[in-house]
Amino acid sequence: MKKFLVFCMLAFGISMFVNAQQTALTADGKVVILYDNGTWTYADVKAPKKEAQEVQKQGGEVLEQAAVVPVVDDSPIDLKDATVEKMAFIEGPSKKLSKYFKQKNIVRCDLTLTAKDGKAYLQTEWKIMNGEAYSYFGFIKEGNKLTLELIGGKMVDLVYTKEFEPKEYQKYGFSTYSAEVELNEEQIRLLKNAIVYKAHMNWSRRTEEYKVVAPSYFIKSLPQIIE
Repeated sequence: MKKFLVFCMLAFGISMFVNAQQTALTADGKVVILYDNGTWTYADVKAPKKEAQEVQKQGGEVLEQAAVVPVVDDSPIDLKDATVEKMAFIEGPSKKLSKYFKQKNIVRCDLTLTAKDGKAYLQTEWKIMNGEAYSYFGFIKEGNKLTLELIGGKMVDLVYTKEFEPKEYQKYGFSTYSAEVELNEEQIRLLKNAIVYKAHMNWSRRTEEYKVVAPSYFIKSLPQIIE
């Protein structure tokens, strides 16, 4: 009976641990498991590990940390006119809103990737679960940026070139920002092979870090607008 109870507890613990992980697809089609601290491991333990790896002990658990640097080539980027279906990219609690609200503190950002006339655009549709977003975040001003942190340590700054103010729906308890950035060729080359595991949004009133719920978004989406 004791063995059975121990087995159940272990199974429950493993289930909780697995549910806390995220999976992503690399550029060469391999599946990796992402951890909250930025470490990762291949989902298929037999997959070849070309990157330098080291084993670390954290909280009694052994995790594989890989120094992953996305492959960037200098080949020309030829874009075709296309639009990729909108997808949730960021969704999680705001550190600022969490100080005042236990439940209505979620920030979400949906991305829509579009190519037109040889240029690539990323529409960022922010939804703040508060009817007075300006009081906490202000505007998205020219020069504000969404910074993407990639596995391997590289950062990509997506800079807004116009000012966008929120639409506040106080009656319904949420606000929205609809803002667009243009992707240059260097960013496209880097992101098309990159897994994103952190995002930092530079609002006019503060900068916050948010949880990325689609870390392989660009790996899957960019090929759809590239010839």
